[in-house]
Amino acid sequence: MKSIKNKWNTLPKWLKIIILTILGIVGITAMGFIFGLFIMLLWNKLMPEIFGFNEISYWQGIGFFVLIRVLFGSFGGSKSTGSTSKKIVTHNVSLSKNKVSVDPDIDDYETWWQLEGKNAFEQYVETKNN
Repeated sequence: MKSIKNKWNTLPKWLKIIILTILGIVGITAMGFIFGLFIMLLWNKLMPEIFGFNEISYWQGIGFFVLIRVLFGSFGGSKSTGSTSKKIVTHNVSLSKNKVSVDPDIDDYETWWQLEGKNAFEQYVETKNN
């Protein structure tokens, strides 16, 4: 797993964007086909028996999925904002003698934690326990 992560980190940013865009398009398309099939099967099993509706085809199931998506919006993720949001933001910090700056390198964060963060946390726990 580390070798894949290392290879990914060595790719240029433009190539990462292209790869993620292609994967996103393929993933969204695949989910559309899967949900279309699910809607078709569910509709054909329930609606004719319950309400007397006609059965639908696979492509009508996909169309119905798209219609639902347009009318009701996204099916995934939380749209909550404010204090109820559970977003976790990680900032990796690099240290110089008098300056702390945000840096996307995790090794710098680990260095900072060993130098200052661990001691500060231990002091906080000690004062809380007293």
